[in-house]
Amino acid sequence: MNLKLFLTLILTATSSWAFDIQAQGRNYTFVCGYFTSVQGDVVLTFKDSTLPWGSSVVFITGWEGREGFPEKRFEWRERKELLAPATAPYTWSIKLTQVLHERSKAQFKDTLNWVIKVIIPGQPDRYLKGESPWGFYRVRLVENSPGRCVTGLDDLPNFSNLAIETVDRD
Repeated sequence: MNLKLFLTLILTATSSWAFDIQAQGRNYTFVCGYFTSVQGDVVLTFKDSTLPWGSSVVFITGWEGREGFPEKRFEWRERKELLAPATAPYTWSIKLTQVLHERSKAQFKDTLNWVIKVIIPGQPDRYLKGESPWGFYRVRLVENSPGRCVTGLDDLPNFSNLAIETVDRD
């Protein structure tokens, strides 16, 4: 086979990237009352059937929110790199449980930011981060008010699909 043709086929096969990202979340309070702590759960799922067997996926996450008086926004707090286990063929998922607001602090985390690092054996790591060099994905877990009050772990609300936003930054 012609070397140019072979290299073209390899580059074409490895550069096309058809993936799917899903996010589900919920938020709730365990003790209902004034200045109650709020907790949230987020499940991030990454699917890509074009990845070779043995690939790994890492979610690099950080929380966004508001704090202080007057309130100021922050982002990428409590940054973590989480190796996602494979949960199905070509599918990796993580579940994050986070205290979004503690009753004694003037800080409220409402949005999860993340980048996906794909590790393919023998290749440089790839980062999925939107369409720009410093871009990332995010989901808003709390819109206006915290979730419903629950009486225990068997009373947690169901997960709902969250709208994923791509943030482009250069």
